[in-house]
Amino acid sequence: MQSFFSVTLLLLLALTVTSEASKRGKNQKGGRHDKSKSVSECVPAEIKYGKCVPKSGDCGEGLREVTCKDHTDKIPCKIFCNWKKDISDCKYKFGSWGACDAATNTKSRSGSLKRVMYNAECQSTIKVSKPCSPKAKKTKGEKN
Repeated sequence: MQSFFSVTLLLLLALTVTSEASKRGKNQKGGRHDKSKSVSECVPAEIKYGKCVPKSGDCGEGLREVTCKDHTDKIPCKIFCNWKKDISDCKYKFGSWGACDAATNTKSRSGSLKRVMYNAECQSTIKVSKPCSPKAKKTKGEKN
């Protein structure tokens, strides 16, 4: 019985040592992109974030420069394909779309600033527009 407990204890110790070694190995290999160790030493007010630059095209996965004192690093970022590139770090609360302007064939809506990310410079209100849909929407009671 005593040998059973000693074998169990020995196995438990071996398991603990191997799990610690694998944790250290994962951290040193870099696996996921490290969000800059030197930038984390800075006070948040000292950190400057650049624009998110997509790897290809106008949207998708990309990299953002992060600068603190003399050190510059790049962190992963994403620009959603259905969003405007120039206001991607500014979050707005939008109202409903306005009526279609026949002269320009566009409709617009305005939004007020809700949240600023990465110390971006954002306008307090913004107006966006899009082309009017070619077909008029049908109401519930209307038939073809």
